[in-house]
Amino acid sequence: MKKIIILLIILNISSCGSNIEKRGYLFNDNMQQDIVSGMQKFEILQLMGSPSTTSSENGDKFYYIANKFYKYAFLNPKEIERTVIVISFNNEDNVDNIEKYTLKDGKIVNYKSDKTIPGGTQVTVIQDLLDNTGRYTSNTAIAGSIF
Repeated sequence: MKKIIILLIILNISSCGSNIEKRGYLFNDNMQQDIVSGMQKFEILQLMGSPSTTSSENGDKFYYIANKFYKYAFLNPKEIERTVIVISFNNEDNVDNIEKYTLKDGKIVNYKSDKTIPGGTQVTVIQDLLDNTGRYTSNTAIAGSIF
């Protein structure tokens, strides 16, 4: 009995491991150094790829966003590193300004963290209750079919 308890404790302790999780854009420092003012938008897309998000509110801008999170067991992940590269374009679609922000700079991108629910996925209580009605119509269904 003691061996089983010790084995369960060891398994529980080993499941509480930690890891670093990368999210968003994966930066290559060499590519960032190649960006200079005056480059055209298509050159940036070829060099850096698609941006994480874009904005046209205060001029055309590309945002490349990368985060690193520390995860431990079942606890909420903690953000330990953030890098945001903002590339601004002028009216001729040439690079006008390049800005780099980190976690120390605070939240510079005003984004909504609300979840977007795709249309057609919201169901009523009645739809939820009657969801499986009529789905099992073949003899191979579990316990056969009653319809």
